[in-house]
Amino acid sequence: MKIGDIKNIKTARKYSNALFESAVEDKIQDKVYNDLLFIFETAGTNPDLLNALSNPVVSISDKKEIADKIFSVHVEKITLDFIYLLIDKNRLNILSEVINQYSYRFNEFNNIVKPIVISAIELEESQKEKIAAKLEYKLTKKAMPEYIVNPDIIGGLIFEIGDKTIDCSLKTKFDNMKKQLTEGNRYGNN
Repeated sequence: MKIGDIKNIKTARKYSNALFESAVEDKIQDKVYNDLLFIFETAGTNPDLLNALSNPVVSISDKKEIADKIFSVHVEKITLDFIYLLIDKNRLNILSEVINQYSYRFNEFNNIVKPIVISAIELEESQKEKIAAKLEYKLTKKAMPEYIVNPDIIGGLIFEIGDKTIDCSLKTKFDNMKKQLTEGNRYGNN
């Protein structure tokens, strides 16, 4: 990670924390969360929008007018004011990280964890439900897993929870056995 990236993450965290605290104070943190997801999706499907809002040639008043026309009907006033603030401070470049940071705070506030579960094959719904229930029991949080298929793991599962990885895949077990066998036998002989 580059120094600029770390600085942007810290800046985004400050902005998102301020927005989150204001939203909690007004008891609309859920609405603001959905607003941010809407803005992210809208900007993601229309790169010209983000380019126009980030373009230094476009005046601040024009940028606010564009944001107002696109978002004012769909988002809370606090969210729109926040977008105006990012425009005023020339910080739209950190919008996606602000949304990531807000999502993290929102999930933490609501006791939600969003682990990634990687399997070699597509899991059946009943399997997914059992995994989610076990994760909720172990983590004592509401689990909303994202399931990813990666045939390279051969079998088993890999869990990514925050910055931790629990690798129960057959590929890793085979790799570990191979490593032990190539390093020598149990008696230390090569």
